Amino acid sequence: MLRAHTPSLALLVLCAAVSLSCAGRRYEPPPPPPPPPGQALTPEPPAPPDEEPLPVKAVSEPIVVAAWAEPRQLPAGGGQVQILVRIQKSGGRRFPGVEVRLRTSSGALYSSGRVLVTDAQGMTRDRLTARKSAVITLNAGGTRYRFPVPVTEAP
Repeated sequence: MLRAHTPSLALLVLCAAVSLSCAGRRYEPPPPPPPPPGQALTPEPPAPPDEEPLPVKAVSEPIVVAAWAEPRQLPAGGGQVQILVRIQKSGGRRFPGVEVRLRTSSGALYSSGRVLVTDAQGMTRDRLTARKSAVITLNAGGTRYRFPVPVTEAP
């Protein structure tokens, strides 16, 4: 009878091996999906002095910025798209707490140009409402980037 309530030696060894192999490791969720092709960003040249600089708190280390619109284009006649921004440190680690500001050449952003901050996954988002093609300018951690959001051709 005593034997039925006592765990076997093999089970104890298995439990010890599992707990030792997991000790000191932190679970990290899988990385977010990459942006659509052709949307990875490179820094833009310095802005003309008459443009607003979109000030944000600068980061002290190199960052990799990806920004894109979902869907990729505004519908014919205008509409809304989500603007997604992902910030990573060199090597692909997420970078939470980075200040980001966006501006559009046409239409309106839900943030109205206010400072957004990346979440624990290094992501932030905004929403663009526009009737015609727009160019999104963003300042992420002190470096400016720019990408287009075109309107779909009418059928």
